Amino acid sequence: MEFTEGPDSSVVYTPLQPQHGWTIEIGMRGEIPRIQWGLSLYRSWLRNELLELNDRFGNDIGTTNVQRSIHQGIEASLEVELFREIFISKQSDRPGDRLSLDQSYTLNNFHFDRDPVYSDNRIAGIPIHVYEAQLLYEMPSGFYAGPNLQCNFSRYPVDQANTLFADSYALLGFRVGFRRTNGFSVFLDCKNLTNQRYASSIDVIADARTEPNPAIFHPGDGRSFYGGVSWSW
Repeated sequence: MEFTEGPDSSVVYTPLQPQHGWTIEIGMRGEIPRIQWGLSLYRSWLRNELLELNDRFGNDIGTTNVQRSIHQGIEASLEVELFREIFISKQSDRPGDRLSLDQSYTLNNFHFDRDPVYSDNRIAGIPIHVYEAQLLYEMPSGFYAGPNLQCNFSRYPVDQANTLFADSYALLGFRVGFRRTNGFSVFLDCKNLTNQRYASSIDVIADARTEPNPAIFHPGDGRSFYGGVSWSW
Protein backbone atom coordinates (compact mmCIF):
# COMPACT_ATOMS: atom_id res chain seq x y z
CA MET A 1 0.00 0.00 0.00
CA GLU A 2 1.34 3.42 -1.02
CA PHE A 3 0.93 6.39 1.37
CA THR A 4 0.80 9.88 -0.21
CA GLU A 5 -0.26 13.30 1.01
CA GLY A 6 -3.41 14.74 -0.54
CA PRO A 7 -4.04 18.40 -1.42
CA ASP A 8 -5.72 18.99 1.95
CA SER A 9 -2.63 17.55 3.78
CA SER A 10 -4.54 14.39 4.57
CA VAL A 11 -2.97 10.98 4.00
CA VAL A 12 -4.18 9.15 0.90
CA TYR A 13 -3.94 5.37 0.85
CA THR A 14 -3.42 3.79 -2.57
CA PRO A 15 -4.11 0.04 -2.53
CA LEU A 16 -1.45 -1.91 -4.40
CA GLN A 17 -1.59 -5.37 -5.90
CA PRO A 18 1.31 -7.83 -5.96
CA GLN A 19 3.39 -7.74 -9.12
CA HIS A 20 3.55 -10.99 -11.11
CA GLY A 21 4.31 -12.23 -14.61
CA TRP A 22 5.39 -14.95 -17.01
CA THR A 23 8.85 -15.26 -18.54
CA ILE A 24 10.28 -17.28 -21.40
CA GLU A 25 14.02 -17.51 -21.94
CA ILE A 26 16.23 -19.29 -24.42
CA GLY A 27 19.99 -19.33 -24.47
CA MET A 28 23.18 -21.17 -25.16
CA ARG A 29 26.75 -21.45 -23.93
CA GLY A 30 29.68 -22.77 -25.87
CA GLU A 31 33.40 -23.22 -25.85
CA ILE A 32 35.99 -24.10 -28.47
CA PRO A 33 39.74 -23.66 -28.20
CA ARG A 34 40.49 -20.04 -27.22
CA ILE A 35 36.82 -18.92 -27.44
CA GLN A 36 33.95 -19.00 -24.92
CA TRP A 37 30.54 -17.46 -25.49
CA GLY A 38 27.09 -17.14 -23.98
CA LEU A 39 23.80 -15.84 -25.37
CA SER A 40 20.41 -15.46 -23.71
CA LEU A 41 17.14 -13.98 -25.03
CA TYR A 42 14.14 -13.41 -22.76
CA ARG A 43 10.69 -11.89 -22.68
CA SER A 44 8.50 -11.25 -19.63
CA TRP A 45 4.79 -10.39 -19.60
CA LEU A 46 4.20 -8.50 -16.34
CA ARG A 47 0.96 -7.68 -14.61
CA ASN A 48 0.58 -5.00 -11.93
CA GLU A 49 4.20 -3.84 -12.17
CA LEU A 50 4.94 -1.23 -9.47
CA LEU A 51 6.02 2.10 -11.00
CA GLU A 52 6.04 5.81 -10.17
CA LEU A 53 3.33 7.39 -12.39
CA ASN A 54 1.13 10.38 -13.15
CA ASP A 55 -2.59 10.33 -13.81
CA ARG A 56 -4.27 11.52 -17.04
CA PHE A 57 -4.05 15.15 -15.86
CA GLY A 58 -0.32 15.09 -15.08
CA ASN A 59 -0.72 14.82 -11.31
CA ASP A 60 1.86 12.67 -9.53
CA ILE A 61 0.05 9.72 -7.97
CA GLY A 62 3.15 8.05 -6.55
CA THR A 63 3.79 4.35 -6.83
CA THR A 64 0.97 2.42 -8.42
CA ASN A 65 0.29 -0.73 -10.39
CA VAL A 66 0.64 -0.80 -14.17
CA GLN A 67 -1.87 -3.21 -15.64
CA ARG A 68 0.42 -4.59 -18.35
CA SER A 69 4.11 -4.16 -19.23
CA ILE A 70 6.77 -6.01 -21.20
CA HIS A 71 10.39 -6.70 -20.23
CA GLN A 72 12.52 -8.24 -22.97
CA GLY A 73 16.15 -8.23 -23.95
CA ILE A 74 19.42 -9.92 -24.82
CA GLU A 75 22.43 -10.82 -22.70
CA ALA A 76 25.58 -11.87 -24.55
CA SER A 77 29.22 -12.48 -23.67
CA LEU A 78 32.31 -13.40 -25.67
CA GLU A 79 35.79 -14.23 -24.38
CA VAL A 80 38.57 -14.68 -26.94
CA GLU A 81 42.16 -15.63 -26.23
CA LEU A 82 43.88 -13.63 -28.96
CA PHE A 83 47.48 -14.73 -28.45
CA ARG A 84 49.43 -17.25 -26.39
CA GLU A 85 53.11 -17.39 -25.51
CA ILE A 86 53.85 -13.90 -26.79
CA PHE A 87 57.02 -13.32 -24.74
CA ILE A 88 57.00 -16.29 -22.36
CA SER A 89 56.83 -19.87 -23.57
CA LYS A 90 54.77 -22.56 -21.91
CA GLN A 91 56.66 -24.86 -19.56
CA SER A 92 55.75 -28.18 -17.99
CA ASP A 93 54.87 -26.60 -14.66
CA ARG A 94 53.21 -23.38 -15.82
CA PRO A 95 51.48 -21.79 -18.85
CA GLY A 96 52.92 -19.03 -20.98
CA ASP A 97 51.68 -15.46 -21.15
CA ARG A 98 48.45 -14.58 -22.94
CA LEU A 99 46.39 -11.70 -24.36
CA SER A 100 42.61 -11.99 -24.13
CA LEU A 101 39.58 -9.90 -25.03
CA ASP A 102 36.43 -10.15 -22.88
CA GLN A 103 33.18 -8.55 -24.06
CA SER A 104 29.60 -8.36 -22.80
CA TYR A 105 26.49 -6.77 -24.28
CA THR A 106 23.04 -6.21 -22.82
CA LEU A 107 19.90 -5.02 -24.60
CA ASN A 108 17.08 -3.84 -22.31
CA ASN A 109 13.73 -3.25 -24.02
CA PHE A 110 11.27 -2.53 -21.19
CA HIS A 111 8.03 -0.79 -22.08
CA PHE A 112 4.39 -0.26 -21.19
CA ASP A 113 1.80 -2.37 -22.99
CA ARG A 114 -1.16 -0.28 -24.19
CA ASP A 115 -1.22 1.83 -21.03
CA PRO A 116 -4.06 4.43 -20.97
CA VAL A 117 -1.62 7.24 -20.09
CA TYR A 118 1.78 6.15 -21.42
CA SER A 119 0.71 3.95 -24.34
CA ASP A 120 3.77 1.81 -25.32
CA ASN A 121 6.42 4.18 -23.91
CA ARG A 122 9.72 2.86 -22.65
CA ILE A 123 9.92 2.33 -18.90
CA ALA A 124 12.20 5.05 -17.54
CA GLY A 125 15.59 4.65 -15.91
CA ILE A 126 16.72 1.55 -17.83
CA PRO A 127 19.77 1.93 -20.13
CA ILE A 128 19.00 0.31 -23.50
CA HIS A 129 22.35 -0.75 -25.02
CA VAL A 130 25.15 -1.51 -22.55
CA TYR A 131 28.54 -2.77 -23.72
CA GLU A 132 31.69 -3.59 -21.74
CA ALA A 133 35.06 -4.80 -23.01
CA GLN A 134 38.47 -5.54 -21.53
CA LEU A 135 41.75 -6.27 -23.29
CA LEU A 136 44.03 -7.98 -20.77
CA TYR A 137 47.63 -9.16 -20.91
CA GLU A 138 48.52 -11.78 -18.28
CA MET A 139 51.83 -13.33 -17.29
CA PRO A 140 52.28 -16.65 -15.46
CA SER A 141 53.98 -14.75 -12.60
CA GLY A 142 50.63 -13.10 -11.79
CA PHE A 143 51.20 -9.72 -13.44
CA TYR A 144 48.33 -8.38 -15.58
CA ALA A 145 47.51 -5.11 -17.36
CA GLY A 146 45.14 -3.76 -19.97
CA PRO A 147 42.56 -1.17 -20.99
CA ASN A 148 38.81 -1.48 -20.55
CA LEU A 149 35.73 0.23 -21.96
CA GLN A 150 32.23 0.82 -20.54
CA CYS A 151 29.60 2.13 -22.96
CA ASN A 152 25.99 3.19 -22.81
CA PHE A 153 25.39 3.40 -26.55
CA SER A 154 22.10 5.32 -26.64
CA ARG A 155 20.22 7.83 -24.59
CA TYR A 156 17.37 6.50 -22.43
CA PRO A 157 14.30 8.14 -20.84
CA VAL A 158 14.36 9.26 -17.23
CA ASP A 159 10.62 9.96 -17.03
CA GLN A 160 7.76 7.62 -17.86
CA ALA A 161 6.35 10.14 -20.34
CA ASN A 162 9.60 9.83 -22.33
CA THR A 163 10.17 13.58 -22.56
CA LEU A 164 13.59 13.82 -20.83
CA PHE A 165 16.61 11.60 -21.51
CA ALA A 166 20.00 10.69 -20.09
CA ASP A 167 22.78 10.94 -22.67
CA SER A 168 24.94 8.11 -23.98
CA TYR A 169 28.56 7.83 -22.86
CA ALA A 170 31.76 5.78 -23.21
CA LEU A 171 34.28 5.46 -20.38
CA LEU A 172 37.88 4.41 -20.90
CA GLY A 173 39.83 2.80 -18.09
CA PHE A 174 43.03 0.89 -17.41
CA ARG A 175 43.80 -1.88 -14.92
CA VAL A 176 47.17 -3.18 -13.79
CA GLY A 177 48.17 -5.43 -10.95
CA PHE A 178 49.79 -8.54 -9.59
CA ARG A 179 47.74 -11.40 -8.12
CA ARG A 180 48.53 -14.76 -6.62
CA THR A 181 46.24 -17.50 -5.35
CA ASN A 182 48.24 -17.56 -2.14
CA GLY A 183 50.31 -14.64 -0.95
CA PHE A 184 50.63 -10.98 -1.88
CA SER A 185 48.40 -9.19 -4.44
CA VAL A 186 48.24 -5.55 -5.51
CA PHE A 187 46.18 -3.61 -8.06
CA LEU A 188 45.67 -0.15 -9.55
CA ASP A 189 42.38 0.64 -11.30
CA CYS A 190 42.17 3.83 -13.40
CA LYS A 191 38.65 4.90 -14.36
CA ASN A 192 37.20 7.48 -16.77
CA LEU A 193 40.62 8.50 -18.09
CA THR A 194 39.08 11.00 -20.52
CA ASN A 195 37.28 12.70 -17.61
CA GLN A 196 33.92 12.50 -19.37
CA ARG A 197 30.81 14.03 -17.79
CA TYR A 198 27.96 11.54 -17.52
CA ALA A 199 25.04 10.47 -15.33
CA SER A 200 25.87 7.27 -13.45
CA SER A 201 22.28 6.90 -12.20
CA ILE A 202 18.99 8.80 -12.12
CA ASP A 203 15.88 9.12 -9.97
CA VAL A 204 12.91 8.15 -12.13
CA ILE A 205 9.99 10.59 -12.29
CA ALA A 206 6.63 10.31 -13.97
CA ASP A 207 6.63 13.33 -16.31
CA ALA A 208 9.45 15.88 -16.60
CA ARG A 209 7.01 18.43 -18.05
CA THR A 210 5.32 18.72 -14.65
CA GLU A 211 8.66 19.18 -12.81
CA PRO A 212 10.72 22.02 -14.32
CA ASN A 213 14.49 21.44 -13.95
CA PRO A 214 14.18 18.24 -11.95
CA ALA A 215 17.26 17.36 -9.85
CA ILE A 216 17.29 13.69 -10.74
CA PHE A 217 20.68 13.11 -12.41
CA HIS A 218 23.51 11.71 -10.26
CA PRO A 219 26.89 12.61 -11.78
CA GLY A 220 29.41 9.84 -12.30
CA ASP A 221 32.95 10.06 -11.00
CA GLY A 222 35.47 11.96 -13.09
CA ARG A 223 38.99 10.75 -13.69
CA SER A 224 39.81 8.60 -10.68
CA PHE A 225 42.33 6.06 -9.43
CA TYR A 226 41.82 3.18 -7.02
CA GLY A 227 44.41 0.85 -5.59
CA GLY A 228 44.76 -1.83 -3.00
CA VAL A 229 46.84 -4.63 -1.57
CA SER A 230 45.85 -7.98 -0.09
CA TRP A 231 47.37 -11.11 1.34
CA SER A 232 45.70 -14.52 1.04
CA TRP A 233 46.58 -17.94 2.37
